[in-house]
Amino acid sequence: MSNTLTPGINPTSLPPKTLRIRIARYISTILSPITVSIPTALLVALYRAQNQLQAIGYTLLTLLFVTVGPMLYILIGVKLGKFTDMDVSQRSQRFGPFIVSLLSILAVFVLLAFLQGPHTLRAALLLTFFLGLLMMLVTLWGHWKISIHASSLAGAVTLLTALYGQIVLPAYTLVVLVCWSRVVLRRHTLGQVIAGSLVTILLSALTLALYGI
Repeated sequence: MSNTLTPGINPTSLPPKTLRIRIARYISTILSPITVSIPTALLVALYRAQNQLQAIGYTLLTLLFVTVGPMLYILIGVKLGKFTDMDVSQRSQRFGPFIVSLLSILAVFVLLAFLQGPHTLRAALLLTFFLGLLMMLVTLWGHWKISIHASSLAGAVTLLTALYGQIVLPAYTLVVLVCWSRVVLRRHTLGQVIAGSLVTILLSALTLALYGI
């Protein structure tokens, strides 16, 4: 019987190391920052929203700036040979993507403020900006490649926990999974994913408290 990992191949027949890497790749892809941002932005915008259709519209606007724009920038960069891959694995190549992402976040934050968009969504954008700025400083000047996967997911789960309460707490297990996947794939060390996650959780809690959430 074929499996969902690779058609025609039984997972039990794969060498343990190969199977572990394939599972890690799937987890890393499914829990990538772009993938995580979609349900997170939607849940944040819908939180106590009186007009759900309007909230969905604000979500799409936010995603257009925060995910689609920077993703296209990186995709074009990969096509032109400016970046080695979509993860921008080389630390020296990350300055451009960081700047584009931060400017995109600021742009949609100002736009939502002008349109009087959801308070919670603006708080999420402010948090995302601070986290992005921190990751840029640590990555480019701290000589330490912080895990954007782990940081993004940890921030998203902390934000949703602040809004929806204890029902979201089990989602922290996903943070553990994505940290494991990044270490297995040798994108980061164990210390980098743990430190990145914990710092993000603390900064998220502090930012949300200051924003009144």
